[in-house]
Amino acid sequence: MKICQSCGMPMNSEEMFGKNTDGTQNEDFCTYCYPEGRFNNPNETFEEMVESCVPFMMKEGYTEKEARDYLNNNLKGLKRWQ
Repeated sequence: MKICQSCGMPMNSEEMFGKNTDGTQNEDFCTYCYPEGRFNNPNETFEEMVESCVPFMMKEGYTEKEARDYLNNNLKGLKRWQ
């Protein structure tokens, strides 16, 4: 399974993949981060991405600290943040 190289979200169906400017599927980034051939929030910092992802992880059962720790440790290796 692929994960978004921006937010780390699992992309387990074609609907989850972002789109390139020509409308083709982008397999690196999800539809939320990369909907139309560019980042939804192109100036978003790493820290802002972590903060925007924390509430979604908390809905999945993580505590705020667990979510923040996980994101800080795992998103840094993704393509967008290199």
